[in-house]
Amino acid sequence: MNSEMLINKGVEVFIPASTMKCRTIVVVGVARGGTSIVSGALHALGLPMGEKCYPPVFEDLRLSLAFEGRSDEHFSEVIAKYNEANPSWGWKRPSTLKRLDFISARLRNPHFIFVFRDIFSVANRNSISMKSDINDGLQDALNSYRLMIDFLQKTESPVMLVSSDKIVRHKNEFVEKLIDFAGVEASGLQRKKALNFISPDPQEYLDKTRITKSRGDVNVDLLKTGLLRGWARGVHHVNPVVVDVEVNGKKIASTEASIYREDLDQPSVHPTGECGYEIDLKTLGVTPTDIINVRVQDDVNPLNSKPIQYQDLERWLTIKEWYNQKQT
Repeated sequence: MNSEMLINKGVEVFIPASTMKCRTIVVVGVARGGTSIVSGALHALGLPMGEKCYPPVFEDLRLSLAFEGRSDEHFSEVIAKYNEANPSWGWKRPSTLKRLDFISARLRNPHFIFVFRDIFSVANRNSISMKSDINDGLQDALNSYRLMIDFLQKTESPVMLVSSDKIVRHKNEFVEKLIDFAGVEASGLQRKKALNFISPDPQEYLDKTRITKSRGDVNVDLLKTGLLRGWARGVHHVNPVVVDVEVNGKKIASTEASIYREDLDQPSVHPTGECGYEIDLKTLGVTPTDIINVRVQDDVNPLNSKPIQYQDLERWLTIKEWYNQKQT
């Protein structure tokens, strides 16, 4: 018995690709359901995925914003420009699954790739990355998959079905079927690039797509006085964030980063400048030889690049001592 034939490798061409060379490949699935694996693999294989398509999510912002009515350009205008520039191209955006009939009627020779993942994995990923409720996530994923299946049962367009959980374990079969379905002429180097891209836990994607991702700074020089001062904000939003202070591995204080500072009121930092924070660690009994970490609440990485400790200080400097030290 050839047991290889019994293995579920997570990819099936449900409706065969057309014989036309010009194709529009539409990657459809729920948010955090594995669509970035497929769109990233298509990008690696040389298929144009839009003018504003960037890793690690590989969603073209130009076409997506026009589709969602958040651009000065019309959806049909962008499609026409992409058709003129490329015989075949692709697009991925989770919001497409709610308007598949609309999209199907406007794209040139649409070929759909439906990406599936078990609903708990989807809900749990959204809980980890977006701090969303798992119960709500399970229901949202189920409703979204119903929309996909409803469209699948009536469409006559070519369709490929993909399990994002399976294809990471059966990369070669997936990439070869993807090349054939998309109609791309991939080189050996592009094939290798696509295979290397496919990963079960892509670190860049996990890091950049979480709502808890933050950035900021700790004034480690001023901290020699025992005064903790810096700034912090969320990468994906401008709402005030809470900063936690950890000393010797234990959280001892929290404060909201919402103090206005003129030096922070600039586009590269914060639109309002209201993201500063300040805590006097002396009043909390912290000493210079303690190990200090500062992080935005729920972030996995601290704002300081390495643990802060002043082993050469027997006590905190006074402001006057600190100032005089800076002048020497």
